[in-house]
Amino acid sequence: MKRIGRHACGLVLGTVLLAPLSPAHAGVMDFLFGSKKGAATAVKPDAHRRTWRIGEFTAIQLVARESGSAPNDQPVNLSPDGLRQQLAVVRTTVKGQPQPLFATDELNDLVEPLSQALSVAGPGDDVLLLSTSRRGESVFAAPLGLTARIFAQGGSLNVIVHDARLDFVNAYIGSHITPQFDFGTRARASGVTLETPSAATRRGDWLAIPIAAAAKPAVAPLAAPVAAPIPLQVAAPAAAPAAAPAPAPAAPAAARPRDAAFYEEQAQRLKGLKSLRDQGAITEDEYQQKRKEILSG
Repeated sequence: MKRIGRHACGLVLGTVLLAPLSPAHAGVMDFLFGSKKGAATAVKPDAHRRTWRIGEFTAIQLVARESGSAPNDQPVNLSPDGLRQQLAVVRTTVKGQPQPLFATDELNDLVEPLSQALSVAGPGDDVLLLSTSRRGESVFAAPLGLTARIFAQGGSLNVIVHDARLDFVNAYIGSHITPQFDFGTRARASGVTLETPSAATRRGDWLAIPIAAAAKPAVAPLAAPVAAPIPLQVAAPAAAPAAAPAPAPAAPAAARPRDAAFYEEQAQRLKGLKSLRDQGAITEDEYQQKRKEILSG
């Protein structure tokens, strides 16, 4: 059996994937431990695609939306960088302590295929996500899964998380029993608690991220340069030599406007930097140096 890495190659979405498989379940093993070549094509446009295999035990799939729910406002085009910025600041509570919902490298792998899935999803589709990562733990720690249901509706990207830290990989390797996952539902809350400064919380496990915020990354606009005025040259009478004109005062440098999005971006960068220090990923000196750079910028 292949070695389990940071992610897993495929996703078993209950009966959605089990229904077409043979009784021998060979397809289940192929789906869970298949080649990672699927990840290389994750960003190629394909209106008929329904599944994105990203890594070991990590995948995205389009399924029929929940029965009785209103049609979704899809397809929707979201920037991968915008998605990354919005999801990077989401926190969940683990053993009484807030932690990032996604690891940084995990999120980097997810945003491109998630953006594509939402761009081809229809009003009758929900997006299911299974992502598995060690989430900053040691290389000896078991990968932990995250399951979520995602859909665009009411001007927001809705993210319902059922499991934030699901321990299933070792049990599957030992038993070969196909895992069954829950992905969150509109009907009832899970035990997950989510927090973020950039989105509304519809329920403890349910975030509503503004579509406009995820459509493109927050970048402070640059002011147009202002040209210095050109002094007029006035000819002096022939009887007297003309005095040299006084130099025109230099135009002040154009100031870069600071809007709410700019300050929010800097706050997110500072929070992320502090999280890296708290996790031991960077030293205190590195933290202080980078903090000064962000504040002086």
